[in-house]
Order: sequence, then C-alpha cells, then structure tokens
Amino acid sequence: MMRPRRGVGIKEFDAHTNRWVDVETAIPVQRDELTFATFNIWFSDHHATARYHAIADLLEAHSPDVIALQEVTPPALEVFLARPLIRQHYHRAAATGHAFGRNGLLLLSRLPMSHAVYTHLPRSVGRGLLQASLTVNGRALTICSLHLESGKSASEIRAHQLATVFRAVDTAENAVLCGDFNLRDAEGSRLPETWVDAWPALHPSDEGFTEDTSVNLMLNDSKGKPRKVRFDRILVKGDGWVPADIRLLGTEPISQTTPRVFPSDHFGLLCRVVPAGRAVIADA
Repeated sequence: MMRPRRGVGIKEFDAHTNRWVDVETAIPVQRDELTFATFNIWFSDHHATARYHAIADLLEAHSPDVIALQEVTPPALEVFLARPLIRQHYHRAAATGHAFGRNGLLLLSRLPMSHAVYTHLPRSVGRGLLQASLTVNGRALTICSLHLESGKSASEIRAHQLATVFRAVDTAENAVLCGDFNLRDAEGSRLPETWVDAWPALHPSDEGFTEDTSVNLMLNDSKGKPRKVRFDRILVKGDGWVPADIRLLGTEPISQTTPRVFPSDHFGLLCRVVPAGRAVIADA
C-alpha cells in the first residue's frame, strides 16, 4: 500500500563524482520574473526515446526556471537526467519508479529547492502531487507537479483528488500548480477563486486545447476519434506573483521524417509570471 505522504530527496549533479548528490541547503534568490513549463510526456513506448529527447530539446530552448513533468517512467527519467544542460543548471526532485506507480512526477528547478514532498492522491494507483519550496525575493513560493485521474467516469475521483491537492498547499501563501488535471467541461468550476488559471486569464478568447487531434496526428492515431480538451493547466495563487504570458509547447512533429510522431499526446505549457503589481494585459 502506498504511503499517503512522503519526503522526496532533492539532488544536484556533481561533475567531480559524475553522479546526482543530495542538496544540503537552499539559497534564497532574487528574480523579477519566473518561467514555468509543464508537460505530460506520455508513458507509451511509442518512439519513446526520440520523443523524450525532443521534449528536452524544446525545454532547453526556453530554459524555464521550473519544469514540471508527468508520466515520467524510469527510462524517461534516465534520458532527462543524462542531458548535459539539465545536469549543469537544474536541481531535481523525482517521484518515479515502482513506489510511486507508473505515472511518475518530476520537478526540475534552476532555483534551489527545499522540502520536497510527494502526496499520493486518493482512490488511484499512481496519481499524485509533488511539491517543493523556493525562496524568491524574500518570500516562500511552493511549486508543484500533479497528475489527476483520467476518464469521463472519474469525475468524482478527480473532485476528491483536487480537494486533497488544495489541502496539501493550503498553508502556502504563494504557489504555482502545474500539471495534467484531466478536468472536463464544468469540472473547471471546482477551482477555488484563490487560484488564477493562467490560460483563460491571459487568453480568454482561445480555448487552449492541450490535447487536439486536429493538430496532433499521433494523438489522432492513438485515440481513433476527435478530441479537443484542455487537460493541462498552470494555476497561480497568492499576492506575490501573477501570470504574464503563456503558450503551448510541442505542437509540431519531432522531425520532418516522422510527421505523425509528436513529442507527446499532450501539448506542454510555458508560462511566465511576474511580481504582483506589474501590468499584465490579456488578449482580447
């Protein structure tokens, strides 16, 4: 039986010993903006290694401060942690492998992290919440990667899981929650008013589908039926930070020679947040 809550080690890569080692302390930093990326990388073996490297290439091109990944299998973790840029610039907290189910979670941060904790979400085999703390501009900021239960019939389960997630981060004054929520239609109304859903806040006239069979031919081949949904989200809470812009990632095939292979069955998200008080103008 999975433990409902457990600590997760935070590590950095030591070039001298050529291995990932425990981080002893987290140093406060100053920033006038932060960038967050989230990506459900799809646990399927379908062109897996090539897809994982394509996702890593995308992320490295944008160099986000925080990366939140879902469906991270042990082979996927190996690919990401072997990337030279990730080894050089990121700390990591991983909840992957048998103890966490097949749907592993990974947080990568350019900023020093502390207090990483994994929370197993109720009524599921391997869905969870991975959170850690940053200290930015003298204030704590909780960062999270999550994955909720999928399927139309699992609406009630997702409601229980969402309640668990919000309880887990309730004491955080400022937080950024990234991941695959698997929310459908009216389920989005369950989000508390204390959280800002970055996509509709910034693009109210754009539905922002993160699964779209009209674009993602690999998803179309996998599902065999039309699908347009916004499962993946970035939520921001508190008076410290506000979303400034957000865009989709991974909306093109990984190469011209494989036009029906995309980085994942999901599109990723890249979001920039700025200190509250700076002007942010949403799309019309």
